[in-house]
Amino acid sequence: MVATRSLSMVLLLSESIITNAFISSSRVDFSRARVVSPPVALQMIETINLESLGDDHEAEGTRLAESIAGWLDLEWCPQEVHAAIAEDAKQTYVKLRSRGEDCVSSIMHETAENLYANWDQFDKDAFVGPYDVANYVSDYLSVRSGVEACDCHTQIFDPDV
Repeated sequence: MVATRSLSMVLLLSESIITNAFISSSRVDFSRARVVSPPVALQMIETINLESLGDDHEAEGTRLAESIAGWLDLEWCPQEVHAAIAEDAKQTYVKLRSRGEDCVSSIMHETAENLYANWDQFDKDAFVGPYDVANYVSDYLSVRSGVEACDCHTQIFDPDV
């Protein structure tokens, strides 16, 4: 007998979302899955809002950049490219926040897109990719906004310590 355990997962499909698929040792079983309409599914996802960070986007962007560079320097080794990557992420953060964007997922997505578009500048020396940095930005902003983090998030480098 093969034990089957519930896998809490959400698959985004074109017009619907599937939840509650089951996984065994070698296959995913969708026989018990249910389709949830997008409005219901969107209610299950809590957005993280950055209004609590205030209006000094340049200062927070600088702190974000210092945190990214510090994280990369500790994770790998100190390199100039880390400051350049961090500066690119900072510019994206400041631009979006200045336009009124306060949703973490939007900032994460735009950070990934901008870094990806400019990655030729960083690729030669970087040990991470644009999506690693964007995920870190999401973790950083979540922690800064006071949202309880899960155990899977990256340890945030505090530039003030």
